[in-house]
Amino acid sequence: DKTYDIRKIGGDKIALLGIFIAALLIARIIVVSKSALVLSEPIKLTQAGLSVSMPAGNGWKSEKQWNHHENSFSLSSGFALGPGRPTAWARCRYLLAAETTTPQMRFEQMASEIDGVIIKTDWMQVDTLAIDWALIEKPQTPLSFIFGTAKLPNNHQLDIEVRQIMGDAEMAERTFKRIVKTLSFKDN
Repeated sequence: DKTYDIRKIGGDKIALLGIFIAALLIARIIVVSKSALVLSEPIKLTQAGLSVSMPAGNGWKSEKQWNHHENSFSLSSGFALGPGRPTAWARCRYLLAAETTTPQMRFEQMASEIDGVIIKTDWMQVDTLAIDWALIEKPQTPLSFIFGTAKLPNNHQLDIEVRQIMGDAEMAERTFKRIVKTLSFKDN
């Protein structure tokens, strides 16, 4: 009788373990589907021959058009887990008159502004654009910041930034690369 009871108890534990594993898998599927990055349709800056898609949906709120500022146009998108301040933010800026500095100097300037450290640099070629970028992190904080820049004709420049304060640099990099891959530029 005791052998039978031990097998029955062992079977119950295995069944509970199976249910627990199934629940974890279902939770993982739900989290992945809810956190999938959805991008907007391309948003055009017609006078510059530029278009880009920004994060929109699944918690992201995106502007629908470029906003004109003094010497630039910008487009941004924010991600908020609740009604408070965004925990992630993406922005594209088209500068009409850019400073003539190297990408590395820009990266160092950005890192200095947030008391951050450049973790890595790289570049991407998309359409006719070469985008140099850097991952910058602020020590002792969950802030990760990716800043990319591309020189354009006529001393114009395109900057792309993704900042997040959730301690997930990989998410920031994935978001940055997805935005960059949607860029389209035709010199007017």
